[in-house]
Amino acid sequence: MIETPAMPPLPAALLVPPLRPAPPASGTPQALLEHAAEFGRYVGALEQQNAAWRTWAGGIK
Repeated sequence: MIETPAMPPLPAALLVPPLRPAPPASGTPQALLEHAAEFGRYVGALEQQNAAWRTWAGGIK
């Protein structure tokens, strides 16, 4: 009998994508800097989620 690999349980947090920030309402330097900071946090959250997906998928033997 051939054993088939079993998928590990999927954490629910991996199914919820981070919310992308809305574009700045104006082009003032302050608004652009605030948007850049928000967007940086968004990209960081995407990177963390991507790493979690890779870790989850790496658990498959």
